[in-house]
Amino acid sequence: MQITNITYRISLLQLLLQWAVLIFNSEKPPKKVTYSWWSRLWRIYNYLKRQKKKRKEKEKQNKKKRREESQKQRKFERRKKWRKLKVILKSGFRKKRHTPQQKIFKQRQKFLRKWNRRRRHRIFWVFIKSLGKKKIVSPQKKERIKLIQAEKSFEKYRKKRRKRFVLKRQKEIIIDVLKGKGLPESRKKKGPSLWKQIWLPKQLIITINSLLFFLLSYFFIAFFDKLSMGITALLFDYKTVIYYYNIEFLVDYDAWYADAVKAIFATGPIVGLFIGILSLIIYSKVYLENGILKLLLLWAIFHGFNRIISGALVGSMLSKGFGYVIIYMYYSDTGKLILALIVLMLSVIVGSLSAKFWVMSANSYYNYSKLEGRALFLLNQIFLPYVFGNIIIYFITQPKTEFLDTLVNVFMIFMILPPLLLYRNYQDYYFDEEPRSIKISIPILIFAIIFIASFRYFLDFGLRLG
Repeated sequence: MQITNITYRISLLQLLLQWAVLIFNSEKPPKKVTYSWWSRLWRIYNYLKRQKKKRKEKEKQNKKKRREESQKQRKFERRKKWRKLKVILKSGFRKKRHTPQQKIFKQRQKFLRKWNRRRRHRIFWVFIKSLGKKKIVSPQKKERIKLIQAEKSFEKYRKKRRKRFVLKRQKEIIIDVLKGKGLPESRKKKGPSLWKQIWLPKQLIITINSLLFFLLSYFFIAFFDKLSMGITALLFDYKTVIYYYNIEFLVDYDAWYADAVKAIFATGPIVGLFIGILSLIIYSKVYLENGILKLLLLWAIFHGFNRIISGALVGSMLSKGFGYVIIYMYYSDTGKLILALIVLMLSVIVGSLSAKFWVMSANSYYNYSKLEGRALFLLNQIFLPYVFGNIIIYFITQPKTEFLDTLVNVFMIFMILPPLLLYRNYQDYYFDEEPRSIKISIPILIFAIIFIASFRYFLDFGLRLG
């Protein structure tokens, strides 16, 4: 009972102590501070003044720091320059230290300089001593000189013999004519002449095959020529009608302007040139094949290049077709003459470069191409298809044949003649031993007739674009 009373009293004392601590430690409520308007303004002024003072102090400190840094930098630069100067001055009085490799290289250079000096000295004295001496020629050189002199003397002797023989022969012929014996008999080769052999059946088959490809390539390029011009005209909002003989523009005369003329009339020849270049690339890959379809590519090369080359020449003369482009380029008469000469030269160059292709085209009919029968083959392969092809084109495009197109086709002769004249410059070719036969290709003949007839019939009504 006494223990419980003691614990109760202790707990009561603890409570009293806690209550006393709470009473004495409790904070009093803060008093509300109030300022008048003039005191507020004064406090604001003092605050701004203090802030300004702080900024000035910071600026002073920053300036001082920058000054100290710049002084340090200047001192560093001065020390650096002084060190460089000391290094340079010391290096002027010190000997350079070389590595072993550098020492070896220096000794080698010194040795080479001395050796070259001695060599020049020796050469000089050899030259001086040789002034009064005769030149010594080696035995081999003497023999070579003798051979050259013997060849020259023999060549002179041959020329004299030829001249004497020609003079003697001409003298004999003149004496025989004066005596009444007449001219000597002509020594012609036995057998039919070249112009008679052209009309043999096998040779005519070669001509017909080449003629079919000539016509196909011409009408194919002519169609795309006109079609490209019509498509280009649509870009300028010009309506066109494509006929088999020409292309008509449904445009008023006042609606034409220079850029349109140059773009439209240059498109056709450029497309022909593009087809020609493409055919040349393909043909250069397949010209060793023995099929006859490659002739289509070969004639396409000629027609494609002729479209722009002869088109420029004839167009500038007649002021039509591609000639409109030249007119609107405002060339002088001298410029046109130079252009015509360049065009003729290009035609001859194209024909000359194609000579080997024509010679190699014999592998479609023969196992070899010898110099003896090459002229006959090229006449049937190139010349006759060119002549007959132009005649057929002239009659197909009747009754509205364009004189410009006819002249362009005729001027292809500058491409045709070089292969006929340069075939002798190529050696005999042996292709292979596969048996070949000379015959007309019936599928190509039927296709050519259908294609040309369709071109003539459908384009007679006109193909309208726009």
